[in-house]
Amino acid sequence: MIFKKKYYLKTFFILFSLIFLFFLVNFYLNKLEKDSSKATEPIVINLLTNVHPSLSWQFKAVKSKIIIKPGDVITIDYKVKNLEDFETTGIATFAYFPNQFGEYIRKLNCFCYDAKTLKANQEDTYSVVLLIDPEVTKDSKTKNTKEVTIQFNFFNYKEYKKNKI
Repeated sequence: MIFKKKYYLKTFFILFSLIFLFFLVNFYLNKLEKDSSKATEPIVINLLTNVHPSLSWQFKAVKSKIIIKPGDVITIDYKVKNLEDFETTGIATFAYFPNQFGEYIRKLNCFCYDAKTLKANQEDTYSVVLLIDPEVTKDSKTKNTKEVTIQFNFFNYKEYKKNKI
């Protein structure tokens, strides 16, 4: 009788351990699957543009909104036009909202921070090539971000240089 009790106890313990192990493994596999699926969820990027009043340029994104998946590389085109009857030079800066998302945007090629000169009434296309780092889906501050705004601001280069310290 004592032998049977020990046998049943061992069997119960083994079954309980196997069931517990099954649920534990299943829990972690589901968690991994959710984390990997977040990397494939697209992020909407709103593209805003602004031109300082001292620079008579038109400046706008070809598309005001893009959709990108983390890990993808995308080229974003902007149309720019000098509205003056003489040559002018501008320089662009940018900002990200939310700010912490900027850590995960890699500019592979950008017109920003380079002085750009346009002749009288000249039109041009400027491009920026971006990579959204897949690590954005793992950071607690950014992993639930579904929408981001990138704003480029063009300034008159002479004024910008004069005021820059």
